[in-house]
Amino acid sequence: MSNDTTGLALARYELRRVAQTRRTFANWPSLLRGMVGEKFGRGGPELEFVTRRGPRIVTPNVPGARLPLYEQFADDAYRLDDVLAPLQGRPIQVFDIGAHIGSFAINVAMRHPLSGVTCFEPSASSAAYLRRNVERNRLGDRIEVRQVALADKEGTALFDDNDGGSVHNGLIQEDRRLVAGDDARAERHAVPVPTTTFDLAVAAAPRPPDVVKLDCEGGEYAMVYASSESSWSSVSKIVMEYHPVPGESWDELSSWFSKIGLIVTRHEPHGSGLGTAWLSRLEGHTA
Repeated sequence: MSNDTTGLALARYELRRVAQTRRTFANWPSLLRGMVGEKFGRGGPELEFVTRRGPRIVTPNVPGARLPLYEQFADDAYRLDDVLAPLQGRPIQVFDIGAHIGSFAINVAMRHPLSGVTCFEPSASSAAYLRRNVERNRLGDRIEVRQVALADKEGTALFDDNDGGSVHNGLIQEDRRLVAGDDARAERHAVPVPTTTFDLAVAAAPRPPDVVKLDCEGGEYAMVYASSESSWSSVSKIVMEYHPVPGESWDELSSWFSKIGLIVTRHEPHGSGLGTAWLSRLEGHTA
């Protein structure tokens, strides 16, 4: 792709984000000023996004941290109304695996008033923002924050963190990140984080999960394959991002889910080994 084409695509993307900012967030003038300032090294360290639907979410003023606000509240990237519609009118438990600063968890709590959410976020800086945002929206009685990574075993693992609240953090395996990533502050460093398994997380949850959101930058493969089929028996909906990991394939992972009755109902590939998928339990099938 030529530099001219790349520049044109970037300009279109930024114009779309400006329009979305005005349409989605009540405090759009201050947000645009802050984001423009950040590009030139003059923006404040944080931004508060005040959504027109109610939630207020504070985030570091860096692109990798702001991105989920647009995915959740402007793009509706996970099509939450479709995911939650069959589950309205009754209590549900949601697992938010890779919870970041709370955009998804708070969005779910807003859209489903009888939901409880368990968040799993290993980054200390992201988890701190997550706790702040849960309290800011008075959701502490419905959203639990667990500062832990879900993996293939209980213990500790190295985690590539940038201390900037970016979504571009991830587990390290065999001296490399599972998924390549970058961030605006370029402050990457490896830190040990606690890990637990999906089976143990289910056993410790206040009730079995009905919905699982999974976005853990490549950790999804080891986590899922180490889990027991019975731990997924209560799950009726999954929305997830999968990532390019050497030796792993989305086809194999989707086949694993299919065998326990969770069938792909929508699939949006975004590139080689990267995409978003929605799965639903086949009626009458239990693990």
